[in-house]
Amino acid sequence: MSRIIYISAFLLFFTATLGAQKVLSADSKISVLTCSDGEELYSAFGHSAIRVSDATNNIDWVFNYGTFDFNTPWFYLKFANGNLDYLLSISEYKHFLAQYFRDNRSVTEQVLNLNLNDRQRLFDALLINYKPENRNYRYDFFYDNCATRITDIVSDNVKSVIVFSPIEPNKRISFRSMLHHYLYSSPWTEMGLAMILGLPADKIPTVRESTFLPYFLMQAFDQATYTTSDGQSMPLIKEKVAILDFPKGLISSIWSPVLFFWLLLILSFVLVFFANINIIRLFDGLLFLSTGIVGVFISFLWFVSNHSVTGNNWNLLWAMPTFLFLAFANHKSKVSVIIMFFNLFCLGVFLIGWKLIPQAFPLATIPMALLLGSRMILLLYRQRKIGI
Repeated sequence: MSRIIYISAFLLFFTATLGAQKVLSADSKISVLTCSDGEELYSAFGHSAIRVSDATNNIDWVFNYGTFDFNTPWFYLKFANGNLDYLLSISEYKHFLAQYFRDNRSVTEQVLNLNLNDRQRLFDALLINYKPENRNYRYDFFYDNCATRITDIVSDNVKSVIVFSPIEPNKRISFRSMLHHYLYSSPWTEMGLAMILGLPADKIPTVRESTFLPYFLMQAFDQATYTTSDGQSMPLIKEKVAILDFPKGLISSIWSPVLFFWLLLILSFVLVFFANINIIRLFDGLLFLSTGIVGVFISFLWFVSNHSVTGNNWNLLWAMPTFLFLAFANHKSKVSVIIMFFNLFCLGVFLIGWKLIPQAFPLATIPMALLLGSRMILLLYRQRKIGI
């Protein structure tokens, strides 16, 4: 979720100095940094990190669970397959902040309301996490990332039990719906993500699970409390400060996926009356090819990859890999006819069950399914396999 930069010089520096600076002073502070989303896809959901500052010991470090090594062998294959390890890195606060300043990304700091003993325990735990044998972890988009790691390490190392209150008590929203907070102005990205996330994305998370996104981590910490040894209820956050503030305006575009696919459906009917057979064949070929590729990708993420959030994905009912065969096959062949009837059956199940299937689908999948169905019905009609 952060700008992913692995700088070996920092690692060497901190490895050499950590052992000499482990005891925090009474003036030390530990805080959570929440960074706004960026322009790149990998930064679309913002970032969270932990800052430890102690002027007495000349410490001002940022512990960052959102880094990985681009030099990892088979990097992109491991990323797609869910086998990529992320790691905890440390950087100096001034360098961390400078990067977000250059990118025009806001940074908010929440100072934790902890006594010295709790701060020391938390700092010690971070240093233990940073040891070479501990710093790597297997990334999971919903359950183990740069934000959830902060929730876990803070909760596990504060002596009192932290109580997380519902952010919006009257609203129970799914993991998928929570992503809309970041993607409302990027409808194409939101649609693409909605297509590859399966049924697990429609689970209603607990308050603690909702901290998988930096914004909701910040909200949860704002409302969290703990009870002291003498029975007093204390807020987890002592102070909240906007370190960098770059307001973002609402970006909108008329070219939403919903509008695009409805227009494409209308275009397909126009082609029937005004285009020659070669243009129609090209249109169908590109349509079936692109849908089949999407289907293969969804199938890979469901049945092959180790991503926990891409399984049980019923978008396969409309984006079937069998469309790849139709993109190149002779549509008059017996096999093609069987595949088209099978695809039409799946599309019918999808459209009838659009509201009944317990998975949320993008609105744009309705015109897309109608488009695919109408093209195959027309092909079968021309071959007199069905009557209209």
